[in-house]
Amino acid sequence: MNSTAAIAVLAVATPALAAEVLVQQVNFSFSPSVVTVNPGDTIKWKWTAGSHTVTSGTSCTASSLFNAPLTSTAQTFIWAVPASAAGTSIPYFCTPHCAVQTGTIIVNVPAIPGDLDGNGHVDGADLGMLLSAWGASGPPDLDGSGTVDGGDLSTLLANWTS
Repeated sequence: MNSTAAIAVLAVATPALAAEVLVQQVNFSFSPSVVTVNPGDTIKWKWTAGSHTVTSGTSCTASSLFNAPLTSTAQTFIWAVPASAAGTSIPYFCTPHCAVQTGTIIVNVPAIPGDLDGNGHVDGADLGMLLSAWGASGPPDLDGSGTVDGGDLSTLLANWTS
């Protein structure tokens, strides 16, 4: 396998220890209403009754990060937490019930610089997450330059553990 193919394989790697967090829609609330996750984890919202949405944003204003129905015909919504969300708090709500039905996603910062999926190792999955955010501003900007670039790759490789 040449180096370009190896990088392509690593870029689509998934976190080895990613978790799925379940949030249920119960009446006019999300349960639990606050979840703490790591980049690479998935959150699965499950419908129980009524007509609802899972919409990112606050004060009844959508942020366009995600927006999905929770209804009898769309009973689940699954969202993968991107590496770019590390260190953020993401509010969300149900559009028809936004004054009362809200939730918050708290996304951890990896403990080891470069451990973007929070599994305690800097490996191919982290490299894939970094490469998928290449050129973006904000997380996973490991070196604080404001852009995901070669400096961040150097930090990740300096902490490589597998």
